[in-house]
Amino acid sequence: MKRILGIVASQRVTGNSEILTKAAMEATGAETQKEMIRLTDLDIKYCKACYRCLPPDIPCHIKDDLNYLLDKIRAADAVVLAAPCYFLGPHGSIKLLQDRFLSVSNNFQEFSGKPCITITTYGALGSEGYAETALNLTARFLNLHLVDSAAFFGANPGEVLENPANLEKTRQLGRGLVEPGYQRNPKANECPVCWSDLLRYDGKEVICPFCGTKGEIKAMGSEIKLVFYPRDDHRFSDEGRSEHFIRYLNRKKKEFMDKRQHYKELQAPYRSLNWWVNPPANEE
Repeated sequence: MKRILGIVASQRVTGNSEILTKAAMEATGAETQKEMIRLTDLDIKYCKACYRCLPPDIPCHIKDDLNYLLDKIRAADAVVLAAPCYFLGPHGSIKLLQDRFLSVSNNFQEFSGKPCITITTYGALGSEGYAETALNLTARFLNLHLVDSAAFFGANPGEVLENPANLEKTRQLGRGLVEPGYQRNPKANECPVCWSDLLRYDGKEVICPFCGTKGEIKAMGSEIKLVFYPRDDHRFSDEGRSEHFIRYLNRKKKEFMDKRQHYKELQAPYRSLNWWVNPPANEE
């Protein structure tokens, strides 16, 4: 029996993200085992950037619910990740989770191949922002197999159901988790590697800021198109992950250990500047 895990990054009970997650999970069939986690109910603390978790055999030392969540993902056969768009980006709990992925990415192979879909909801037309791209980034940093993703309009709780096409699309996404050979329809002018539609242009090349894939703007007849040149060693490839999370970061950690006294001397003039302010203590 396949186990489907739904992760909802929203505090709204029976909100649009939750509804579509349930619809997608329902579409995987009655024979699948289903579990859901509300990400905002978990205690996920801030990353301390201490680098103690860099060796692959040492988990993050922060005592919170991160390992509970990771264990649930490990146990799942497929994952649905959903979040609403807040101020052009995904719910803040997604970023909080992403910041803790240093302890995950140096063990990137343990989640490899698990199918995943992402569901984004947004409440103002034309204000989807980068939320869908950020959710896809979350799945890719976990090294999940991203099958498909979609963004749906709906501001008020349940509003996504007013458009029958939303439910049809969501069920299609859900079936993609369990149907072999499922094919996603690529969007125009997206990065072919990580699907990001956020691109940089340096005056010569188009660059995906997420996976590093490069391309160029070309005139093809009466149309202007983006042409990309994917490489096998992009950021989300096994080689790209190994270079950054294992080799590069461990080099930087060694550099820090070797130059600790030097860095302390650089910091010294600023350590004594104490301009911090704090809110008054609550009086209850």
